[in-house]
Amino acid sequence: MSATDDAAPAGPHTAVSAAADVQPAGTMPAGVLPAGTVPSGRSAISAPIPLSNRLLAKPFIDRLCLWGFRWLLPASHAWAVAAEANGNVDAFTDALQVRQISAKLPAALRQTAALKQAADLACTHWSDAAFSSGDAVSAEALSDLELNRRRAAQAFSAQRRAYLWFAHKHRLPAVPYQIPQPDAALAPFLRDPSAIRRLFTVPQTLPPVEISHRGVVRGVAEYWLRFRSPAAPDVLGAGGNTVWVHVYEPLQAPAAMPSLIWAHGLSMELEMMEAGPLDFISLARAGIRVLMPDGPGHNRRVQPGFYGGESFLRSAPISGLHHFSQAAGEFATLIDWCRTSGSAQVALGGISLGALSTQVTACHMKDWPANCRPDSLLLLTTTDRVSELVTDSALGKVADVDRAARAAGWREAHVKALAAITDAGPQSPIDPARIVLLLGRRDNVTPYAGGLRLARHWQLPAENIFTRDQGHFSAAFGLAVDPAPYRRIIEILKG
Repeated sequence: MSATDDAAPAGPHTAVSAAADVQPAGTMPAGVLPAGTVPSGRSAISAPIPLSNRLLAKPFIDRLCLWGFRWLLPASHAWAVAAEANGNVDAFTDALQVRQISAKLPAALRQTAALKQAADLACTHWSDAAFSSGDAVSAEALSDLELNRRRAAQAFSAQRRAYLWFAHKHRLPAVPYQIPQPDAALAPFLRDPSAIRRLFTVPQTLPPVEISHRGVVRGVAEYWLRFRSPAAPDVLGAGGNTVWVHVYEPLQAPAAMPSLIWAHGLSMELEMMEAGPLDFISLARAGIRVLMPDGPGHNRRVQPGFYGGESFLRSAPISGLHHFSQAAGEFATLIDWCRTSGSAQVALGGISLGALSTQVTACHMKDWPANCRPDSLLLLTTTDRVSELVTDSALGKVADVDRAARAAGWREAHVKALAAITDAGPQSPIDPARIVLLLGRRDNVTPYAGGLRLARHWQLPAENIFTRDQGHFSAAFGLAVDPAPYRRIIEILKG
């Protein structure tokens, strides 16, 4: 995951999710919200639901997803190291501490280097055109450059499959963990409780937001934002300096148009897929501005030698804490931008890691300026005890983070100390009537019991709680079958 600066934006060498084969390409079917309408409650879906979507929403898909992660994460580790090695066999084998290689490996490394170079070049061509200061680029030309960028990114990312057997044969880890000792990692917060507040403080001067040229896609406006992350230097390593944000909004933006900032899940990199997040166009057709930021350490923000999402896990749980801190400052910047751009109502939300990031942010925003705080929250598959996910999440077990943390000395007492920073408080941070929650009753990634506790402690109204007989991944896919949580947040934003 490559850190960037504003003068030289990073190319997409982070590429698609490590679990591109099992992550949803979106969560809402195009056409579910007809233009000019504001759907209500659980009204009928206006577009036919493909059989594939219905199958993906079945609970069996959760076991398949976890099985896919078990294979794809080690392969992604090898692929990311290969990209950094740039075709050099010795650099690759030394980094992975592997000695016996097949005759086919040099060719695979050369192909990885070539695909990375093509992806980086396509990204540079796109960003130079999208954010050029000269004459506006035509919508058609910008669309072609964006499509080329996505195709090159997807081709590069998909090449990680070439390392599936290699990673399995050499028993490569999902993540080369560098877990800090708990006493040293927690000492700053235990010595000075105000350090927690400073971790989530919004700077007095927010970074300026740069707006790209605009295009048109399927009847809505499409453009991008970029700005320098306001995170402190000791946190920035988790995701690079430049924040990239994909935006959809109505072509004729209504006055005081509401905004929804939607944060993606762990290793869920829709911006590196050819199809992209087109499913969210339906929200723009309903009169909502949708902003989709690249999370720290994902998409165009991956550091060299990492794959998308690895930085969240590498030094867990402290790397996760840094992720939440960095995401919070970036959310504050986007919320402020939405308000200065005409949005009277702003919702902050996301799915899985995006929901957790939203939740942690909301619990630390009490002292923020009003223009940086959201009016509503959309929490899709979340849980209250975020600190316990290091040991209690099924995905964490697949990634072996629980074993790595225990080996580094993390125990229950240390997790409890972390809870004061990451876990949901007993009271809702905003009006409970403006929080929408989706839970899967079979969810063992962000455990269902914790989601129920959150709903109870925050006293969410029944009409804002959506529970389904699904697991973590099938609940996400299920939004393409029944997007009722999105309908409810639209009602709240437009109410």
